[in-house]
Amino acid sequence: MERPPRQAEPAPEGSTCAEHPEREALVTCPRCGSYCCIACWHNAAERCHACLLRDPLPPVPWADEERGWVSRLAGTLGDAIRPSRSAPGFLRGAWTRGISFAALTFLPLAALSGIIPFTHRVLFGGRFAITLAGDPTGAEVALDLLQAAGFGLLLSAVKLLCLAVPFASLTRAYGDKDIESRPARQVMLYRGWLLTLGGNGGLLLGLMVWGLPFSSGADLGELTQVMLYVISLLPLLLLLWSMTSTARVAGAGPVASTVVVLVPFLAMMFAEPMLLDLISPWLPDSEALREAAEAAGL
Repeated sequence: MERPPRQAEPAPEGSTCAEHPEREALVTCPRCGSYCCIACWHNAAERCHACLLRDPLPPVPWADEERGWVSRLAGTLGDAIRPSRSAPGFLRGAWTRGISFAALTFLPLAALSGIIPFTHRVLFGGRFAITLAGDPTGAEVALDLLQAAGFGLLLSAVKLLCLAVPFASLTRAYGDKDIESRPARQVMLYRGWLLTLGGNGGLLLGLMVWGLPFSSGADLGELTQVMLYVISLLPLLLLLWSMTSTARVAGAGPVASTVVVLVPFLAMMFAEPMLLDLISPWLPDSEALREAAEAAGL
């Protein structure tokens, strides 16, 4: 879609918002000429909220049936690094289209995220080394990997639900209730895979530690640990940014869009350690794994 023929300009001094007469206007919409307050202006889309609902940006690439599935998949994954610009696309299409995308991205990544931290028989050392603890049979190794993948999937699914349920509810409460595309549901389906990558138990951190040129028993150093953890947070920051941008295009104000994101993130942070405590009897003992890794020379 072409950009507006003219740039947005400041609203005249003393003017009020067309949608909220009690608020001071800050910007003149270049599409319709209406005066907008900060809550009605979408800078990334360069239009007011009313124009955004009437004429949103192109839909999520995955929902574009004219493109091949590889192009649709790559385009949707790439949109994750530009959350503000891609968020208006969630105002179009049926949210149910995102289910198939989540099945292709979230589910396998969630299962993989449990392999490194939750296996009993398979040991992961530095420089991508792999060895076995003891002398397990092939069936025991397969069962161990399957169980670890199941724990990763369970943990990621619970975390996603803790984000999605309150986020969708709060976005609907503070935003426009009549948006049929359900943008809050779409962002969780199309960006949920970021949750499996980021954080302390995410796939990204596990892969980085596994690939370091150190043995598993070596101290990485405080600076290295901090750097790895900061990098592992980047997917979560992109997810938070995507959720905030989606809440804004769904009609929530600048402050409300922050609240409707922080509340679900806090719920997820509280739920994760509780779930880990519940499944701890089936998780590998960290000390036993360390001893086994040292014995194997990892």
